[in-house]
Amino acid sequence: MATAHLVGIFPRSEELVTATRAYERGRYDAAALDRLFAEEARRVVALQAEAGLDYVTDGLLRWQDLLRPLSEGVDGMHPGPVTRWFDNNTFYRRPVIGGWLPPMGEVVLRYVDRDALAGHRWKAILPAPWTFAMLAEDDYYADEEALLLDVADLIRSAAVALVEAGCAYVQFSDPVLVARPREGAVERAGRALARVVEGLGVRTAVHTCFGDVAPVLPALLEWPVDEVGFDLFATTLDRLEGRAGSKTVLVGALDGRNSLLEDPVRTAETVRRVADRLGAERVGVVPSCDLEFLPWPVAAEKVRRLGEVKRRLAPAPVA
Repeated sequence: MATAHLVGIFPRSEELVTATRAYERGRYDAAALDRLFAEEARRVVALQAEAGLDYVTDGLLRWQDLLRPLSEGVDGMHPGPVTRWFDNNTFYRRPVIGGWLPPMGEVVLRYVDRDALAGHRWKAILPAPWTFAMLAEDDYYADEEALLLDVADLIRSAAVALVEAGCAYVQFSDPVLVARPREGAVERAGRALARVVEGLGVRTAVHTCFGDVAPVLPALLEWPVDEVGFDLFATTLDRLEGRAGSKTVLVGALDGRNSLLEDPVRTAETVRRVADRLGAERVGVVPSCDLEFLPWPVAAEKVRRLGEVKRRLAPAPVA
């Protein structure tokens, strides 16, 4: 069985980028900008639905970066210095933690366009506790384990609010785990995520990118999530080890950082090789990472090709 969906932020159109910059300079009306965000969210949802994706997102268009809704919306921290996002030519505001982190709850819903998602099976994407904690600047806890546990509780409160709002699937993005490997990280990250997902009652996933998943994949396949994903363009296929068991393997087989368009036939063959190597009965075909690094038209075509690859992975009908 094969599924297909997105794993991160979708690029804003040139029109929306221009309008957002004008608004930041005081030259664009806030209500008009909200309408433009809503129109674009509907457009992104329609694109995914037409491509046959199994879960849709609103493109996370209102997310300036993966961490910003948490750092903007929670007492005890604020968005800090502009920092390079791994080895990409994009940036994020590093969260600065200056006090105790309370639960976030429904604050996260300010960043979700539920009107655009209405009538669709939709997924939410949140930072995993390890990634958020490791990318933040801690000026309060002075104890990494205490910080990690409170971050996990914060993210859990956001996940619960999203599920109560109708979300059917929550993905936790954990690029730090593979992009900046560290001894003991997998065990600690796994315990923190287990704290987040316990009893959520929807499908859950961890997705990694920007680094080689091979050294940690066997351990990730033991985590208490339904699906495990990785960036195939940062990983050598022949180094993959582990058994998927009942888990869905999310194969990041369309490059989210390259404008070259993949051949659906060859991509489907690659996904099958990964599935065979890991003994996976269920696979998901996804981009390697967010598509925000690409121009809007290229990202849109990648979405269409996700749907085509999924269709090619479907079992042949029995005569």
